[in-house]
Amino acid sequence: MSEIILIAAIAQTNGVIGDRGKLPWSIPEDLKRFRQLTLNHTVIMGRKTWEFDLQKRPLNQRTNVIVSSQSLTSNLPNVEFVRSLSEAFDRSDEKLFVMGGASIYRQALEFVDRMELTIVEGDYNGDVYFLEWRDRLDEFQLVRSEQRNGYRFETYCR
Repeated sequence: MSEIILIAAIAQTNGVIGDRGKLPWSIPEDLKRFRQLTLNHTVIMGRKTWEFDLQKRPLNQRTNVIVSSQSLTSNLPNVEFVRSLSEAFDRSDEKLFVMGGASIYRQALEFVDRMELTIVEGDYNGDVYFLEWRDRLDEFQLVRSEQRNGYRFETYCR
């Protein structure tokens, strides 16, 4: 069975995760960590993340699985469309990384084995929020926290 990992960068105070299809901050070390963790694994995302955040460009050296209620197809390498999150989770890959957006995060929370979070200090303007992770923290144990200047990396395991 695959390990299901939620990976997200979240504004600590107001839960912002995005603003008009972009991250509202620039943290190169976070992007590097995201790449290191997800490389050669499967990343699962919603249609809006695929279309707006990635602009329909798949992440290299990863299988990109896009969850959409629409019947979509792609001829791009390493890109698959599925109709539900449960269909995405049926894969036999060792690790499945759920990378957003907000609706996919909310749906995935009850199935997640681990959360790899970047908690960004401060308030940020945005149009996409993910606050529900806080409501589920009692189900997880904080196993690692690495403080940086203005943010921290946290790993939680169920």
